[in-house]
Amino acid sequence: MKCKYIFFDWGYTLINRFENVDDKINKILEKYNLQWDDIFRKWKNYQILNSLGKITEREIYEDLSVILNISKQDLEKIDMLLLESHILDEETKNTIIKLYEKGYYLGIISNNSIRNVEYIIERENIKKYFKKVIISEEVKERKPNLKVYMKAFEDIPKQEYNKIAFVSDELLEDLLGVKVLGVKTIWYKQEINNKWKKKEEILIEPDYKIKSIKEILDIV
Repeated sequence: MKCKYIFFDWGYTLINRFENVDDKINKILEKYNLQWDDIFRKWKNYQILNSLGKITEREIYEDLSVILNISKQDLEKIDMLLLESHILDEETKNTIIKLYEKGYYLGIISNNSIRNVEYIIERENIKKYFKKVIISEEVKERKPNLKVYMKAFEDIPKQEYNKIAFVSDELLEDLLGVKVLGVKTIWYKQEINNKWKKKEEILIEPDYKIKSIKEILDIV
């Protein structure tokens, strides 16, 4: 594949593993006679609103504090546990560095909040490798809305869209939308089925499939 530009999804792609912090969260929730599973859905809905730029982290704490009768301080502790649980493994980091050294234009396109993504790329010291970091909160739209992709590709001539590759674990939410632009799609297929992510039904065929990030080096 002739490729000059490589963009990555965030969760379950660049950050492909997460520490299980359920027990630590449940410890915080003990005094409220609650479990993480009791509040997870409400938490997730607010995170989606946050990723659309419709509510701030501070407002999430304030709203959920009233709805769940949990202190804002404890909600902040839970939020930080979830944020710190993001894991960038060595294989992925090494692959990013090798692609950067080979001269590829690297970018991130994430349905997340600015605070979350910025915190992790600073913590892991990888910000310098990416020329473009586009986060849905900034655009106030989520993938697969084309506004998100067009913002990410704004520095790339349209006649070179066929030299862009987008890597994601999400077929429908990510790869279907970008495929209409002529971008090459790489599906990072992972066998994950948890409260955050359910197994996907295959409704489209990506251009390439990988089972580890390092396989990108053989494709591009």
